[in-house]
Amino acid sequence: MLKKIKNAAFQGELFVKSIYFICKSLRKLFFKSIHFIYRFPGNAVRQMDWILGCIIRGGYAVFARVNENQIMFINFQGDYTCNPKYIYEEMRKRGLKYDIVFSARRASMKREDAFPSEVSLVEQYSAEYYQHLAKSKLIVANSVEFLKKAMPKKSKQVLIETWHGSLGIKRFDADSNSGKSWVSAAKRCGKRADYIISNSTFEDNVYRDSFWKTTPILHYGHPRNDLLFLCNDKLQEEIREKVLINHDESCQHRFALYAPTFRDSHKLSYYKIDFEKLIQVLSERFGGEWSILVRLHPTIRRNAKRYLKAAGDRVIDVTAYPDIQELMVISDVAITDYSSWIYDFILTKKPGFIFATDIKSYVTERGFYYPLEETPFLIAKNNEELFENIMRFDEGKYQLRVEEFLASKGCIDDGQASLRVVDKIVEIMGGGAN
Repeated sequence: MLKKIKNAAFQGELFVKSIYFICKSLRKLFFKSIHFIYRFPGNAVRQMDWILGCIIRGGYAVFARVNENQIMFINFQGDYTCNPKYIYEEMRKRGLKYDIVFSARRASMKREDAFPSEVSLVEQYSAEYYQHLAKSKLIVANSVEFLKKAMPKKSKQVLIETWHGSLGIKRFDADSNSGKSWVSAAKRCGKRADYIISNSTFEDNVYRDSFWKTTPILHYGHPRNDLLFLCNDKLQEEIREKVLINHDESCQHRFALYAPTFRDSHKLSYYKIDFEKLIQVLSERFGGEWSILVRLHPTIRRNAKRYLKAAGDRVIDVTAYPDIQELMVISDVAITDYSSWIYDFILTKKPGFIFATDIKSYVTERGFYYPLEETPFLIAKNNEELFENIMRFDEGKYQLRVEEFLASKGCIDDGQASLRVVDKIVEIMGGGAN
């Protein structure tokens, strides 16, 4: 109970959660009142919690001594993945002995193999999480989520924002994002980040036009993409064994990775692919036996089982698999709508396709940095168009368009990004590790 109270206090939700507990105990009598509290964040209870949370987090940060040897890695996914993972993997190779802390979601903390055994874990947004945030000399984050709760950053601390996209098409600036708390967090990150990592001139411009208007840009490339340059038979076999641990019958199949982004409505109606027909078409066009790897966005991962309920044995749910870069390595074809991962996958030069049933409404809802037609990918608004695009796929034309696209965006990814980032970390941490 004391731990729950401490967590609620650091999160700025002590009063609301206390009232929720009372209402839950009395159930029907106060059921409507608790929904009123959660629905209207401007009420007095929410205001008291916000102020109390800021005081507690800020007060702790003032008196907490910075650990000169501590580095905290923050993935918004709460898993061992994305840029923080590959930065730390390079540190492990070098044998650097820093005090490493990873934030993790509760489900991942329960799995023994979810993170390297030598790192310390703190549950996302717990009291310990904010305490380590205040004590770490270096903070490496791949998003802005960790700043949704206002948290001071001291002069001795350094924040590296690695971001989690690259050449992605969907806008995320303040004018196009409907999440007020996310925009506030992004603005805080823009003011507090000491560095932000970029892999292209396109990404530089996105940063400057959104939240990181003056933040120093490190033109290093994205560490998570280094893996895509290491692709070989041994690596593919190792990853396939991990991904397909419960699907041995598909080990010799070729794979198409279908991983769409989320919608603000979180509806599943946008993702209606005829998987049985898709498998047939892929086999006709590219040969071999095929299975489909399906990875829904983390924000709708709870809906994966319902979405794939009647999908068939050759459709494999990899929504819970933490590292999409590894899924790209073993996939022969990529399919998405507006998700930025396909602009990492493009570095493999393997075929990619767009399946987007709601282009017009999505442009209005979110908006694009450039037209979909400027990408190398053939675009489909329904199943029939997707299957037609696969059948008429022209390898030569596609490779030419990939090269032109990467050149037009000024992409600098070359498989060496992790080396550059860790060199910078060693410099920040004082030239070595204890």
